Amino acid sequence: MHRNRAILLLATVLATGGCATVKSHWPFGRARDAAPEPVRELTVQVAGDQMPIVLQFWERNTLIIDLQSAPAAGSIKLAREEGHRWPARLAVRMSPARFEVVEVRGAQRVVLPVSAGAGTVTAELPASTYNEGTAAVTVSWGAKSAF
Repeated sequence: MHRNRAILLLATVLATGGCATVKSHWPFGRARDAAPEPVRELTVQVAGDQMPIVLQFWERNTLIIDLQSAPAAGSIKLAREEGHRWPARLAVRMSPARFEVVEVRGAQRVVLPVSAGAGTVTAELPASTYNEGTAAVTVSWGAKSAF
C-alpha cells in the first residue's frame, strides 16, 4: 500500500512539474535578469581626440557611469542635460585590472583608489561631490603616479 502511494505521489509530481504555476517555484523556472538598458542622463564630453566608450545605466536610483571599456588612462566631463537635475546617486563602475585610481572633481575632489583584483568594482560617489550649483563633474582615471 505504501508502494502505491509513493508511485502515485511520484506520478503527481512529474505530471505537475510542467505546469506554469509549479514551474515558477523551481530554481530554474525564473527568467534571467535582463541586461540594463543604456540611458543618456548626463552629457559626456571628451577632451582631445580620445573617444572612450562610456555607458550610463540606472540601478534603482543610482546612475552608474561604466568605465569598463575605457582605455587605461583618460578623462571625461559629465554635465547635466538641459532641464535635468543631477541624479540622486552617482557611481562609477570600473575594472581593477585596467587602472589604479579614479579622480572625480565637482563641488568636491574625490580620489578613489582601485584595489587590484578580478571582476568589476562599483564605487558610489559621496553626496558632497556634486550639488545643484555644480555645472559639470570631471572624471579622470589612470595610474597612481598621475594623480
